[in-house]
Amino acid sequence: MNDYSKQMSVNSRGSFIVGLGGVLAAAAALTKTTFGGGLERDSQLVPTSPSTPRYTEHHIRRDGVSLHVEDHHAEEHGSGKPVVLLHGWPDSAYLWRNQIPFLLANGFRAIAPDQRGFGRSDRPQGVAAYSLQNAVADLVGILDALGIDAADIVAHDWGAAVAWLTATAHPNRVRRLVVLSVPHPLAPYTLRQREMAWYQLFFQFEGITEAWLQHDNWALFREMLRGNGDINRYISDLSRPYALKASLNWYRANLAPRLPASPPKLPPVEAPTLGIWSSNDHYLDGERMKMSGQFVKARWRYEQIDDASHWIPLDAPDRLNHLLIEWLG
Repeated sequence: MNDYSKQMSVNSRGSFIVGLGGVLAAAAALTKTTFGGGLERDSQLVPTSPSTPRYTEHHIRRDGVSLHVEDHHAEEHGSGKPVVLLHGWPDSAYLWRNQIPFLLANGFRAIAPDQRGFGRSDRPQGVAAYSLQNAVADLVGILDALGIDAADIVAHDWGAAVAWLTATAHPNRVRRLVVLSVPHPLAPYTLRQREMAWYQLFFQFEGITEAWLQHDNWALFREMLRGNGDINRYISDLSRPYALKASLNWYRANLAPRLPASPPKLPPVEAPTLGIWSSNDHYLDGERMKMSGQFVKARWRYEQIDDASHWIPLDAPDRLNHLLIEWLG
């Protein structure tokens, strides 16, 4: 684990002081800013080691939900070009620990939220709180609170679903788009995808799903992840009160079985978009990512990363970092 990973691990447990060869100075005083439309922001500077840039930790409240946001930038590059990193299930901003230092070194400002229900963000009650409509509004609220008109978006899993919809509903807020694993919502379903998505139906059984995933020291959860991802960290995070239910509510709010109906009409994506899929993804069919280009009006590119699991940022960090710099410039 490098210095940055140690720092992220400490911060994820709520610490604002990072020790590396001794305890550093306490963080700067908390600052509070109030915006219109039910938006507030608390900000605190997080000190780090001399070799790691400081970053600001924001708690942005939108309609009563506090969203934890890490705001990283290298001082020698000023504020940098903003890129928002959106995680999915069952991750947090920690997913991007291999990308953030690389982006900083290349002059970017890396903004990594914990999406609602995950990490250090609030876990609101009720299934409806986890609709993609709310998640898109969270992302727009974060940009507003940080004074960012438009940003590059890099997103994985549920984060990719949020990014696709943000790019269609708020095209002026997205400069370039990189979506990992999850295709455009209108990409035609394949038989393989229906077979792979059995877990989405399993997740609908409130109470039963939670009991089975936690049973016998999270045996089924471990089996489903096949040794991939940050399993022990996930279990620690999901063991907190209401955390597992909150994370599953993303599926219940957005993927509950419904009667057949015509697909919604969505405007094409206007941002140049890079879609990335990994050959060892056991949950999503890459054919749907390939077909996503038909819903992108701007430049489209598809890349496949072989021998990586669903968790591309962890399994293929160097390859992903190269693609990010190549696409985002």
